[in-house]
Amino acid sequence: MQTRRKWIAVVALAGILAAVVMGVVTTRERSKILVDTGATRAAVESSIRNLIPKSVESGRDPRLISAAELLSKEPYVASAWVVNQTGEIVFHQGGPGKQGDRVQDLAQDDMARALEALEAHVLSESQKLQLLAVGAVRREGEHNDVFRHLAYEVADGAGRPAALVVLAYDANPLLGQPDGFYIVSLLIGIVGFATYWLALPLWVYLDARARGDAAALWCVFVLFTNLVGLVAYLIVITQSRHLRQADLGTVS
Repeated sequence: MQTRRKWIAVVALAGILAAVVMGVVTTRERSKILVDTGATRAAVESSIRNLIPKSVESGRDPRLISAAELLSKEPYVASAWVVNQTGEIVFHQGGPGKQGDRVQDLAQDDMARALEALEAHVLSESQKLQLLAVGAVRREGEHNDVFRHLAYEVADGAGRPAALVVLAYDANPLLGQPDGFYIVSLLIGIVGFATYWLALPLWVYLDARARGDAAALWCVFVLFTNLVGLVAYLIVITQSRHLRQADLGTVS
């Protein structure tokens, strides 16, 4: 029993070491695939030129909506919106919000405050709308290191701004297809952490059972609290040992 507990402790230590090492490796690999090489930007801009009409009747022009839907399926494009000149999202695929929302309401608070602080003549209304639209699509926050964003203005027949096509796209071509080394290291890290996590309650179960304590209860406790539960268990058994020694001393 004691040998088994020692081996479980060794396995737990090996698991957490593997998780830490692979965590460092995957972090480095991830940093590589987040580098903006400009390749995805060039591909997305090419798709825009090929798909988006040169001019539209309005921000709700069916040709523009159809083109935006096709654009949303192009390589590297994560989300695509069409925003009319009032700021309403008239086409929505991916990202925060939904069709019918206004970018003024969705834009990140710091972006909105910065625009409010500017003097009226510094930016045109169209430029303000572009910044608000990008601020809105960036509101998701979680993937802002993974995606880049752009707003493409579409004019009407008279050359006046009619709508914006707002995109979030992959920063790096490798994002959609991480290499095998990245996947393997990530899996090893996950397996190592899972091994460590499960080994602790197993060790506690065997140790508590050998001591005649509530083994199942301690096992479940450590399973959910992990290192905190292990420390609590060690404190309890240490105190119990001291109490037994004190009782033996009193008896003698």
